Amino acid sequence: MDQEVEEISRVLLQKAGDSSDFIQKAADQSLGIMARSVMPSRTMAALMANGVNHRNALIRKCAAEHLLTVVEQIGAEKLLSGNRESTELLVQTLVKLAQDCNQDTRFYGRKMLNILMSHSKFDGYLKQCLPSRDLHDVMAAIRSSCDSLVLPQPMMRRSSLRSLEVMEQLKELNKLLMAKEFQIRMQGITLLTEHCKNNPQLVSSNIIQIFDAFALRLQDSNKKVNQYALESVASMIPILKDGLNPVLVSMVTVVTDNLNSKNSGIYNAAVKVLDTMILHLDNLLLLQTFASRVRFISGRALQDITDRLSVLVAVAYPRKPQVTERHVLPVLWYFLSNMIGNGVLPGKSGNVRTVVSKLAKSLHEQMGAKLEEYVSSQSQHMSKNFRDLLDMELHVLSIKEPAHL
Repeated sequence: MDQEVEEISRVLLQKAGDSSDFIQKAADQSLGIMARSVMPSRTMAALMANGVNHRNALIRKCAAEHLLTVVEQIGAEKLLSGNRESTELLVQTLVKLAQDCNQDTRFYGRKMLNILMSHSKFDGYLKQCLPSRDLHDVMAAIRSSCDSLVLPQPMMRRSSLRSLEVMEQLKELNKLLMAKEFQIRMQGITLLTEHCKNNPQLVSSNIIQIFDAFALRLQDSNKKVNQYALESVASMIPILKDGLNPVLVSMVTVVTDNLNSKNSGIYNAAVKVLDTMILHLDNLLLLQTFASRVRFISGRALQDITDRLSVLVAVAYPRKPQVTERHVLPVLWYFLSNMIGNGVLPGKSGNVRTVVSKLAKSLHEQMGAKLEEYVSSQSQHMSKNFRDLLDMELHVLSIKEPAHL
């Protein structure tokens, strides 16, 4: 069976996201048997290729659960003894799972990271695999939460259950959001929007629990539901504001995934959510969150997020220059070191030259000679790319100027 494991896992994972509970359960059981019976390295490769990056949250959760079984079988010693590329791919995958919008998936991701952290040389591997200071900070945050890794139970927190009325409201909302019929799921989105308008405290006090269900609608297989959920988020943000901070990373992750949608309605709704976030949420917190997404996205998503980082730099740098540098400079170094002359990143789709040029210019306007000094200490390839990007931005401005005369 080892030869067919990738194709079998692909089919089973698709069934794990089926609307039928019976089919979901059967697929999950079959994947469990496969994870315990097939060569662990093949199973790991198949799950990482077919499941952990899937748009369907149920499929990601299922893949993460069985990937944990394989990681436990192989152990930290062997996992961290591979070549640099395979180790980097594994660690980045686990970081992404640990930040997933689904509570169970986050648990499985953090549990696997905890296993790797048991290796005595993990910090050395971490420096090799994740040179970005921001990603290092994410790992440090996960490390601090790994002391009590207990699988979350599908129950509401005691602090949120202040009355039976609240309990019933949350129960009704969850039931609608998780319904099989797409029309009922849309009713759930409408109800959540009404709660935001009429009782924002109810939503903000229970935002983590609510978002675990609502996030699934932000990537719903039904395009109408997907777009409606994104449009609703844009209306909720000005109301909830800082009440969204506990789920901001998860929300940005889900919204950015929609930026690569071929459906224009979904794409435009996702763009509106990003712009609404910039208008109404803490720009410094957004800058950190956007910067942490760059290495995990491609295509239009990478272009749109990088473009908005340029805007956030101009706002955040005067407030917190050191924090802005700590989070955005690694992004610029990433682009300068990896970008090919025509503006393409290896393994990524889309041309990023224009947006990276804007980011370099935005940073240069804030930092001036300090940025030039930092760049001069980097490689010749990076320094040349930086100069080319600044020259490109100046050339664009010189073309535009006559139009204003």
